[in-house]
Amino acid sequence: MSQAARKRGPKAGEGDDSLYERLRDQFEVEHTLGWLFHDIHRLLGKTFEAHLPGIGLTRSQWRVLIALKREDGLTQTELADVAELEKAPLGKLLDKLEEKGWVTRRADPDDRRARRVYCTAKIEKHLKGIAEAGRAMFAQALSGMREGEVKTLIDHLQHIKQNLGGAENADAPQIRKSSTRKAL
Repeated sequence: MSQAARKRGPKAGEGDDSLYERLRDQFEVEHTLGWLFHDIHRLLGKTFEAHLPGIGLTRSQWRVLIALKREDGLTQTELADVAELEKAPLGKLLDKLEEKGWVTRRADPDDRRARRVYCTAKIEKHLKGIAEAGRAMFAQALSGMREGEVKTLIDHLQHIKQNLGGAENADAPQIRKSSTRKAL
């Protein structure tokens, strides 16, 4: 067997065929699932943005605002975890949102090192448009699927999320909060 053939590994029909086939099939499934999840996430974001013209916010800025709307008054560290952003880029993103009047940052009364982030009233006038954009995005994404198929899809995705330690998993690590204070 040549050195190149050894590097390539066994061909079908050589050595342990079943192992080679199982590994190849597993890689194809993992590769396909990973790219599908990535592409769907990216396309959902683009579709959402297309339904919200003229507001001038990036996908990352929307993600931060929606996270704050769900739970206002997070520390920047908590917000970085929820929005899946690194702390430094989040700081710059918050600077821009603060300049545009979307958020305010205040010192945490219980931890002088921490700053809490709050949505301003500016988001309230856009909530209806945000909700409509979300509905339009999912209507487009789920077009052609029956209600039962959508429920089954959600069940399967929840199962995958739980397998990976998602929030619905009782054993999953939870985001620690230094305080549960809300805007005064």
